[in-house]
Amino acid sequence: MDSKTKGAWLLAQSKALDAVSGAGRLENIQYAGRIGRLYNLLRRNIQDSVTPTIDADDVTRICQLNGIDRSARESGLRVLSQEGRIDVARNGAISVLGATSTAVLEVTSTIFDDCAPSSEEKAVIHLSEKVADRPVIRKEAEEYVSDTFKISSSQSSDLIDICKSTAILDESSDKGHFILFNNNTFRDGQYAQKAYWLMQSLSHGDQQKLAELQTTLKNKGTVLDVDAQKILGESLYCRLVGVGLFDRLEVSNSTEAVGYLTSPDAFQKYGRPFEDDPIDDAKALLASLTYGMTRSHYARGSITMPDLLLNKLIGGGSVGGQNGVKAIGEDYRELEKRQVVKVIKRSSDRFTMKLLKKDVGELALAIIKGTTPAQEALLMDGSAARSFKGPSENRKAIRDKHSLHDKQFVTGALDRLRSGG
Repeated sequence: MDSKTKGAWLLAQSKALDAVSGAGRLENIQYAGRIGRLYNLLRRNIQDSVTPTIDADDVTRICQLNGIDRSARESGLRVLSQEGRIDVARNGAISVLGATSTAVLEVTSTIFDDCAPSSEEKAVIHLSEKVADRPVIRKEAEEYVSDTFKISSSQSSDLIDICKSTAILDESSDKGHFILFNNNTFRDGQYAQKAYWLMQSLSHGDQQKLAELQTTLKNKGTVLDVDAQKILGESLYCRLVGVGLFDRLEVSNSTEAVGYLTSPDAFQKYGRPFEDDPIDDAKALLASLTYGMTRSHYARGSITMPDLLLNKLIGGGSVGGQNGVKAIGEDYRELEKRQVVKVIKRSSDRFTMKLLKKDVGELALAIIKGTTPAQEALLMDGSAARSFKGPSENRKAIRDKHSLHDKQFVTGALDRLRSGG
C-alpha cells in the first residue's frame, strides 16, 4: 500500500476513533491520524503563497475550535517540526511547508510507521482497503488477517469486533451470513461497475427509479434528499444510502437540518475520491455554498453563480465586495473551523472571505462542473447555517433505522458486489 492511501485511511480512521473513549489497541492509528489532521488544519494552499505563516494566537485558536488541547497541540507541532513540515519561530508563529493534500497524507503515513505500529494496527488498514475494493465475508476476513499478519483466529475476530464498534468497518448479516463493508465501497474507479451489479438485485421498476436518480445527479451534481425519496420511494432510498451507493450531506441551522445527495465518485476527475477528500473538507465547502446559493436572501448576501465564486477564490481573490456581507460571518463557521476559508471582519456585521486551501476549492468545483447544481437543494428557513455532517455519520444514522427487510436487501446487494455480480 502506498503512503498516500495509507495516510487517507489513517485520517479517516482516527476521526472514527475520536468518537469512542480510548483507542486502546489502535492508539497509533489515532495518534498519527490526529497529527495529520492538525497539519491539514494548519496547511495553506494559496495562490502565489509558497510558505504561509500563522501567528501563535491563531494556532491556539484553530486548535481550540477543533477540540485539540494544549498537550496534543504541543506534541503535534513538535512532531511536524521534526518531520520538516513546519518551522516554529521563537514567538510561536508557524511557517507551514509542503502545503498540499498529498503532503498531509504522506506525513501521516510516515508518523504512523515511525510509531512501530502493531500487527493488529497494520491489519486494520489493509483490511479496510480490501473491504473497500469488494465486500468480504467475515470468516474470510478473519482468515486473511490471521494468515497475513500472523495473529490468532480469536485475535482476528476480536479485532474485527473493535473495528465494528468504532465504525471503521460495518457488517451486514442475514440468516448467519455476515459480510463486512465500509464507507468507501463505492468510492473508487469501479463505481459504475459496482452500481450495475447492485442494480441487478433490484426489480425492473426499482431499476428505472435508480436510473432516473442517477441521471438527475449527473445533470445537477446534487439532489435534495426529499426529492431523491420522491423518485426512489422511502424504502429504496434508505436501502441505497445505507449500502453506500449515494453520499448524503447535511447542513443544519438553529431550527432544522436538511440534506442532499451526491455521488461517491463525484471527485473521480481528480483521482481516487477517498484519497482526495478523506475528511470531507470539499464536501463541507460544497454544502455551505449550496446553502448560500439557495437559502440566503439578497440582503444577507446570496450566491447566484457558485462556479464563478469558486473560480475567484481558487485564483486567490476574496469575495464579499469592498464592504463585505453579513452572510459570510454566519454561514461559513464550519469552513473557518476546518481552516478551509479565512473570514475577515470589515465592520460590525460585514465580512469578506478568502480560500485557504486551493485544492479543496478545485474539488468542490469538480462537482459543480460549471453549472448550477441543485437549485432547490436546501429548503431551510433562511437563518444562518451552523454545522455540517458528512456521508459517514449520515449513512450510519440511516443504517441504524433499517428494518429486517432493509438489512436483508443490503446483505444480498453486498453479496452480489462481493461475487462480482
